[in-house]
Amino acid sequence: MHDERERLIRSIWTPPSYWKVPGSWFWWFWLFFIHDENTAKTGKCRQLMILWSIKKDKHISCNSLDIRIPVQIEPMGGLRWKLNGAVAAWYFDGERMHDDFVLEKSSMDLDGEKLSLTAPGETPSSFALEGDEYVTRIKTKTGAVPHEFEFRARQVDMHPVVGPVQGGTHLPLGMKLEATLLERFALSGTETHGTRKSPIHGTAYFQKILVALPPPQWYWGMYHFPDGSIMAFMVPYAGRALLADNAWKGAKLRKPTLPVNPDIFVYHAPSGRVFRSKDVSLTPKHEGGQLWSHAISAKGKDFEIEAFARAYSHSCWKFVKNIGPLPAKSTFKYNEYPAVLERLVLRTRDGGKVELRNGWGNMENSWGLLI
Repeated sequence: MHDERERLIRSIWTPPSYWKVPGSWFWWFWLFFIHDENTAKTGKCRQLMILWSIKKDKHISCNSLDIRIPVQIEPMGGLRWKLNGAVAAWYFDGERMHDDFVLEKSSMDLDGEKLSLTAPGETPSSFALEGDEYVTRIKTKTGAVPHEFEFRARQVDMHPVVGPVQGGTHLPLGMKLEATLLERFALSGTETHGTRKSPIHGTAYFQKILVALPPPQWYWGMYHFPDGSIMAFMVPYAGRALLADNAWKGAKLRKPTLPVNPDIFVYHAPSGRVFRSKDVSLTPKHEGGQLWSHAISAKGKDFEIEAFARAYSHSCWKFVKNIGPLPAKSTFKYNEYPAVLERLVLRTRDGGKVELRNGWGNMENSWGLLI
């Protein structure tokens, strides 16, 4: 078990195992939840998301960034690679969302021996394993004021469901999905804003993903609770949302009519029990402006789940690319929302009940299509 865990951790600092499908997408993704004295009561907190990514497209745009990169992976000998892609981050400061907190092209240095990923540039960032801590450093600006973070994430719960967990799905025509997940870390570190340096604490989440197929539409959510519990779900689906901002300008988010391999799990940390199901129903509701809520229900062999999550901020990554040689473009939007899982009620067939409130986390939805 120890050897397998070591292998999975070391595999985090490797490039994608497969890079043949046009349009393939590969990223490392961190979510940091920065707590204050009210987080346990309300579930609301500051949040920062950062990802380092490459995409097998010679030309694509993301928000204001035009990306033209013909070669994405360059072996440098041994366990070292140069990855040519982009770094992106948003930051919710408790009151305001900073959408393009980091957004730039980068030639990233990946070192599988040192277990590090470094992205030099105008807003340098890095991600490495130092002892038993996963350390992420970011140097950028809020307006004209220098702004730096050092996040130190440490896994304190070694339950198998917390991770590292690795899995994949093979599809026709060489398409596939691969994922390595670590569901919850204890977070410490520092934030330096101008001349002011202060400690931070909270929790963190990590994923490493390969999507070797056109990105689908999905609803996703991940939430942490004060007692160490976790709820996470993924509902990919097929439907009219793929036409949104492409052939259909008036698209609205709706309950998925054709979910594709949905999944949900609840980890109740005090008991160590895990509840997992493929029978998941999600209903989105527009809450005004760019904000949404999710009503989630699920059924397992011997349990039922009812949950409700509400977003309190929003950020969007809009991707646009040419459709082959045609004089037309395709669009894909990847929306993320700092959110609170206001309540979760899990009932078991034997009369047991788990009730959790004010989980801090994030919800996502996507729409459109990149071809």
